[in-house]
Amino acid sequence: MVCLIDKEGKNFEVLDEMILQVGEPKWAPSTDTIAYIAGGGRIVFGFKNKDLKVKEMPVSGTFTPDNYADLDFNWITDKLLVASRIKEQEWTNDFSKHPLPVLYSINIDTKKQVQITSPPKGFGDYAPQFVPSIKKLVWLRGSSITDTKRNLWKANTDGTEATEWLRDVEDIVFYK
Repeated sequence: MVCLIDKEGKNFEVLDEMILQVGEPKWAPSTDTIAYIAGGGRIVFGFKNKDLKVKEMPVSGTFTPDNYADLDFNWITDKLLVASRIKEQEWTNDFSKHPLPVLYSINIDTKKQVQITSPPKGFGDYAPQFVPSIKKLVWLRGSSITDTKRNLWKANTDGTEATEWLRDVEDIVFYK
C-alpha cells in the first residue's frame, strides 16, 4: 500500500495499492507532490490496471489513459513526468508476445501527453530517469521486461537527440 503521514505524525492517509517492480513512488523535485503507479495483483496476472497517479496535497489525479498500463516513471520537473507505457494485455509466458513500452511525456498541469520515443520493432523502452547533472533523460531499451542485457539510451527531455550510450546494462543507478 502507498500511504502518507504528515510531518506531525497525526494524519495518516492510505492512497492506493501498488505492486513491487512497477515504479516506486517518487516525490516531485521541490513540491509536496507524489507520483506512484497504482494497481494490485502481480504482473503475471496481466499487463493491465497499472495507472500512474499523482497526489498533490490535498488534491490528486490519474494520468494513464484507458486500455493502457504504466510500468515505471520519473519526474523531470515539478509539473512534468515521463512514463514507460504499454497497451494493456493478458499475461503470457511467451515473452515474445509481451507488450513493449514506449516513453511518454506527461504535463500534469495541461494534462498533455506526448509519445517521445519510438523503439525499433522487437524493443521497448523501460526505466526512465532524469539526470539533473546533465539535464538528460535516460532509459533502458530491451527486448522484454525480463531482459538483463538492455542498452542505456540518453536524450533531451522531449526525446530529441536520442542516442545509445552504453550496451549490456542490467540496471541504472546515478548517485548525487
